[in-house]
Amino acid sequence: MSLFRPYKYKARPDLPSDAPVKHGFFLFFELFFRKFWRFITLNIYYFLVTLPMLILVYFTINGYFADQLVSESGEFIDMLPGIGIFASVVSYIPTFLHMPLVIISVILYGPATMGLTYIFRNFAREEHAWMSDFVSRGWANFKQGLFFGLLDVIVVYLLANGILAGFSIGTGEFAAVSAVILKTLSVIALIVYLFMRHYFYMIAVSVNLSVFAILKNSWYFVVLGFWRNLWAGFVCLLLTVLCFFTLPLVSLIAAPFLYYSLTGFVVVFTCYPVVKKYIIVPALEQEAAARGETVQKDEPAEISKTSETVEKNENDTL
Repeated sequence: MSLFRPYKYKARPDLPSDAPVKHGFFLFFELFFRKFWRFITLNIYYFLVTLPMLILVYFTINGYFADQLVSESGEFIDMLPGIGIFASVVSYIPTFLHMPLVIISVILYGPATMGLTYIFRNFAREEHAWMSDFVSRGWANFKQGLFFGLLDVIVVYLLANGILAGFSIGTGEFAAVSAVILKTLSVIALIVYLFMRHYFYMIAVSVNLSVFAILKNSWYFVVLGFWRNLWAGFVCLLLTVLCFFTLPLVSLIAAPFLYYSLTGFVVVFTCYPVVKKYIIVPALEQEAAARGETVQKDEPAEISKTSETVEKNENDTL
């Protein structure tokens, strides 16, 4: 498939039973380039939904570090110059609309992430997903999406403030120790939360569980999928630095067209096997046992055919 020609979906024929299993690294890029134009389209959707939040983050960061961002000549140094180009649209929007747009963005952020995660999960399982699933699955999981979206915003905001507050504590031995403790605990808590966040939306779009059960399972998966979490987190951090803290042109292109899709698919592709191993497969085995059948764990095609029944199971917790 050409990278510069829109991809047209065609039903994939069943793979032969003796087909070799592709290494995850190569399979990731095969799927990415096969769905390239879909990734771009999804990124545009998600970028438009989250743009008011991104602009708010832009002004917040530059405002917080304003004193440190002034050069010796008195010129202001923009920390996120690429995003500053998008933030310039604020001057063309009436002031009374600024806060409503941010509120709408915060409300839609979680459900939009649900829709995005559902599509990426299907891509990772080499199953088809319609572009309309971005809306339909987001709406179907609206309540849980709203909860986890607000949780993301609140927790990340509080922990980021805890980290930054550690740099502004006054002088003195006690203050220095307090600052180190506050920064360390905030960083650890943020890393653990981001690892848990890898699973919030994946579990929610795969099985019917309560919010409490999703949080509990995600906590377990911080440990059970530690190395996958670490790898996904490292790649996402690297992509974030490349997108927002290098050249303005990179941000100008990557943010609206690739960043969200690429980081989102990295997380789903890397961490979904943990959900499959500890939730999906056991649930399928339980259903198969009730019918007097067996499920082969090494046959993902067979699992994917029956996986839709798992989405209706309300008791799939660890």
